[in-house]
Amino acid sequence: MRAFASIISLDARGIMRDGVMLINVGLSAVVVAIITIVGYFNHDNATMVEWFPFLIIMSVMTGPSGFGFLFGLLMVDEKDTGVRSALAITPIQPSAMLLTRTVLMTIYLLLWPLLTVLVMNITWHALPITYSELVVVAASLALMGPVTSLGVASYAANKVEALALFKFISFIIISPLALKFIPEDAVYRYFFLLSPSGWGYMSFDAFVSGAQMPGFIYAIGGTLYNMILLYACVRYYQSTLYKTD
Repeated sequence: MRAFASIISLDARGIMRDGVMLINVGLSAVVVAIITIVGYFNHDNATMVEWFPFLIIMSVMTGPSGFGFLFGLLMVDEKDTGVRSALAITPIQPSAMLLTRTVLMTIYLLLWPLLTVLVMNITWHALPITYSELVVVAASLALMGPVTSLGVASYAANKVEALALFKFISFIIISPLALKFIPEDAVYRYFFLLSPSGWGYMSFDAFVSGAQMPGFIYAIGGTLYNMILLYACVRYYQSTLYKTD
């Protein structure tokens, strides 16, 4: 328990002292605020209301990678500043840090979509799915947070490389948003399932159309896909940075 508290305290201090990380935290709140304000002025506009589901899934999809990047930067910063070397001689095990950060990120990324959509819907009054269905969609995407953080921390040697890598990851994550403009009967829609966020988008889309069973199937598929990616990232991170077999 003491190690758990120490890791949380260490991460909080690391985020608070870094301007880039603080900006990353603030951007999520700014996006939610903008969507909420737009809803205040346009909730009676039928054309604008039709776009609200798209704004919801865009927010839910981009949250995990953005928050994961925050922790990825934190882990890169630990390497640059020598904090990781210092931690190696403390009682805190590397596996404990990975587990703590993964659990915290996953919990946060399950709660954050509920809170943000609740806030946005105060002005829009147009939530197209139930909150229980939203939890299912968020759960299928939540593990993208730790996957992103470990991917950035494994491959980036510094913050410049981390930013470049995050741009590539962001492109992969947001690419399924193009499904909004692709006919529903197009076979190539399924190529977007190669993106870990594609499953979440398809799940959300199914729930919006009233197809609950496909919605749950896509959500389960997305969860399993992200679990596989997370396992691969953990193994690679450990083998490259901690030289374990």
